Amino acid sequence: PEAIEDDELEPNMIPVMAFINTELHYARQATNHRLMTTPDGDGQLPLHIALHYNVRLGSIKLIVKGNPAAAQSPDNSGRLP
Repeated sequence: PEAIEDDELEPNMIPVMAFINTELHYARQATNHRLMTTPDGDGQLPLHIALHYNVRLGSIKLIVKGNPAAAQSPDNSGRLP
């Protein structure tokens, strides 16, 4: 299928496309085992970061599915997600 350009969208469809793109980003991220299990410099996993930024519940579910152990993994400050 042809790509849909932003200028071809009805104005009310732009938020829908943004939502879909965000969910696709987290779905792809969740399939990358190394990314899901490697903490950043603060010891935070993608789940810590996603919760910090209040991402949608569907995205959180994708991240947890990609690394269930992250829910019980403290960061360098001892904080759980």
